Amino acid sequence: MNDARMDFSDERLNAFVDNELGAQEREEILAAIAEDAELSQRLCALRSTKELVRHAYGQVPASPRTRGRRVSLWSGALAAGLALVAGVLIGWQGHRASVSPGAPALAWMGGLFASQPTRVLLHLDSSQAERMEEALDMAEAYLAKAGHARVELVVNNSGLDLLRQEATPHAARIAALAARHDMLAFVACGNAIARYRSAGLDVTLVPEARVERTAVEHIVDRVRQGWTYLKI
Repeated sequence: MNDARMDFSDERLNAFVDNELGAQEREEILAAIAEDAELSQRLCALRSTKELVRHAYGQVPASPRTRGRRVSLWSGALAAGLALVAGVLIGWQGHRASVSPGAPALAWMGGLFASQPTRVLLHLDSSQAERMEEALDMAEAYLAKAGHARVELVVNNSGLDLLRQEATPHAARIAALAARHDMLAFVACGNAIARYRSAGLDVTLVPEARVERTAVEHIVDRVRQGWTYLKI
């Protein structure tokens, strides 16, 4: 470990991710990132931790029957799942593809192709059309390149809409991908399903999807097993 990297504590890097540093300190860290791949990976892991904590138990779209009613963000599973996230993700930079903050996923997929991990976990937590398409594009492109690999596309929050028959515009594509690739799996968060239903929204998953209790716990388990995690 070089001296420059030792100067940046997790506390300081957290402040950088949260935009709490002054201009000079930000410039110092940005300059160090450009020369230090491991420091960049530390930042990626910290950012991933914060994103999981922030988004894994977010709100679902409001239904007409529940407008004005707040859906609880927390559950008993949160304590069990999120207690594992920080230590697992921060200790696992070697299994995380390096990505510049804010870069489109497809823009840095070249690094994934270069390393060709055999187990890849794609995480989608948004129902934005371009994010859904990007997640499917990444799964399809990687399996075309590394057909021996196992790929899972895990959805939670409003990303659940990708696998909901009531909402997805991609049911036919999902079915075609699943038929062509035995090693591709679509995984829905059970907590997200429960929140949708408690908000009065119907949830019928496409036949290709399976359900895990929570997306966070599933992601943490996969990371511990050595899977490469990519946030869409």
